Amino acid sequence: MKTALLLLIVVFAKAAEMVTGFGGSVIALSLGSTLMPIKELVVAVVIVSLLLSLWMVFRNYQNIQWRILLLRILPLTALGLPIGRWIFSHYGAGQLKLIMGAFITFIATLELINLYRTHGRTRTLPWPLSMAFLLAGGVVHGIFGTGGPLIVYYACRQIPDKAPFRATIPVLWVILNAALIASYAATKSITPADLRLAGLLLPALVVGIIIGEILHPRVNEFAFRVAVQVVLLITGIAFLVHG
Repeated sequence: MKTALLLLIVVFAKAAEMVTGFGGSVIALSLGSTLMPIKELVVAVVIVSLLLSLWMVFRNYQNIQWRILLLRILPLTALGLPIGRWIFSHYGAGQLKLIMGAFITFIATLELINLYRTHGRTRTLPWPLSMAFLLAGGVVHGIFGTGGPLIVYYACRQIPDKAPFRATIPVLWVILNAALIASYAATKSITPADLRLAGLLLPALVVGIIIGEILHPRVNEFAFRVAVQVVLLITGIAFLVHG
């Protein structure tokens, strides 16, 4: 029963990520942690997430916004990633999860209100605030491997259109998750049990991809942006509940 529930969670999480371009890892970790310790899930979820991101990059390569990705997003998030790995290795993350959960829930709620008040019109963030979001997003990704909700908040302001957003963000996840897996391997943090669990989750990943491919074309631009903020809101609440 526990295995079946975990597979259903991964199907839901990866279908959501196929639609929005992010959020699958944090959904899988937050819900999956009710079934087993989060430390036992992280490596397997990161491996499965890397495979999903590679698929999304392959499917949407022509819409990737390389300039924004390489010149703005990647340098600052890459700077924050090793800081997050160090925190993950040396300290408990519970308190940080509560702080992050409260902050993400707050900004996602404000953004949902703003979307409905302005009928979908948004403005880009000031550059100093953008730098803070991206650096902090890299730190969070290094700690939790969850797809950096702060990075997504920046990106949804900078890349408001559905197709470029959904194509660009998975490239970042490929780079960051590949770096995380290399870090896990270097520190001998990947165990045979992690690999077995990742293999067990592969069928759920495939089903999630199929469902996401069916749902994505049926979501219009405004509904897509609302969905992004809803997933962020779920992310924030998940951090609070499982902090």
